[in-house]
Amino acid sequence: MIERVFVALYNPMIYESSFGIISIHKTRKGAEMAMEFHKEEKRKEWEERYKDENEEIREFCKFGQFEAWFVQEYTINQ
Repeated sequence: MIERVFVALYNPMIYESSFGIISIHKTRKGAEMAMEFHKEEKRKEWEERYKDENEEIREFCKFGQFEAWFVQEYTINQ
């Protein structure tokens, strides 16, 4: 039996790190929803961290500039 799964992945620093698994799902839509939820949580953290900074600093340190998210399909052979 061959089964497909969809994995939501996140890399916190594209120049110095690697992707890690956020979650595993039976559908692409489920993985994409988990990825978007994770991305929104990271965006909220960024907003909180830079809320008191001027626009020049916020422009220099844009949200997601050094991060990456994506969904990858994997096949499981049983």
